[in-house]
Amino acid sequence: MRPVSIEDFIQVVFEYDSAPPAPSTVRRLCSAKDEFGLAVIPGAFKLGKAWKIDLDVYFREMERRMSGSGAEDDSFIHELASKLAS
Repeated sequence: MRPVSIEDFIQVVFEYDSAPPAPSTVRRLCSAKDEFGLAVIPGAFKLGKAWKIDLDVYFREMERRMSGSGAEDDSFIHELASKLAS
């Protein structure tokens, strides 16, 4: 788990972007869901009054979304790996 502030999240994720989003935009998207009910910014959580974003969760989920695999694919793979390991 690597929780970071919104400002650090912007620096890491949008490092090479010429026009990164404003912290207020990211803050608003932390609690937003997309049309499928998934978090717009995976790994976002409130710690007291401040939003934090877990980079491990964010990058893992965004990689999964980019590859097009669903959560059911992940559970199938983990179940198969458990069976093969035993």
